[in-house]
Amino acid sequence: MKIPNGDLDRWPDPAGANARRSVFAQDLVIEGDATSSGPIEVQGNVLGSLQAPEITVAGSGRVEGSVVTHDLVVLGAVSGMISARNVQLAPSAVVQADVIHERIAIEAGAELEGRLQRKA
Repeated sequence: MKIPNGDLDRWPDPAGANARRSVFAQDLVIEGDATSSGPIEVQGNVLGSLQAPEITVAGSGRVEGSVVTHDLVVLGAVSGMISARNVQLAPSAVVQADVIHERIAIEAGAELEGRLQRKA
């Protein structure tokens, strides 16, 4: 698992008003790293690292690798490493990752296995 060049210490800025959303469709498998200046919605599978201002892992989505973002919403599955200013784990979330965060919301039913580290 590759962690982007020291970017765990610094989150991307929030997405701009004109930023376009990238959707990784349910039938898509990405092997490698993806970086975007706009929001990313993962409905398929990503085997690698993601970096974007906003990342949503849909119920059908799965990320195996590192996630670096300003705002993260997980409805699906993430395994690896998470660094996000704001983290929201929905009741359907399954996360096996160490999480560096400023704020985190874990809804009833969400599964989380890993270490939490709050960064002020």
